[in-house]
Amino acid sequence: MADTASIVHEVETAYSAYAGAFNHEDIATVVRYVASPYVMTIGAHDVMTAPTDEAVRHQFDGALAGMKARGWVKSDFQVVQIWPLSDNHALLMTDIVRFKADGSVLEKGRYIYQVRRGGQSWQITGVTDVEPPYAGPGDHPRT
Repeated sequence: MADTASIVHEVETAYSAYAGAFNHEDIATVVRYVASPYVMTIGAHDVMTAPTDEAVRHQFDGALAGMKARGWVKSDFQVVQIWPLSDNHALLMTDIVRFKADGSVLEKGRYIYQVRRGGQSWQITGVTDVEPPYAGPGDHPRT
């Protein structure tokens, strides 16, 4: 049985690697941290599922292309809290600020990722957003 501090550290380390790879536009590495099937529930949009590894790659290629078309150049990721649910499952809440080349903010968001231990690392199995004015679990103030 893993202890809480170890799980939190492992999940945060994996998420940091995922976020760093995304900022470097290294989608091949990004998708190593994303499991299939993958589920995305954002705002009022329809639920998006990527049932296979190929579909996950396609979804992330499209998301990156869409963000770049809107002027994205990098994102800042701040982990708000991690809640271990078992030795092999956790929730991670993060605040993300996406920036344009001129340093202006493209968008801000708070997201909750469901993660699971997958082989040698933790993998994201799903994501949802926390829309203002809601703070999400734990009522943490937004950054």
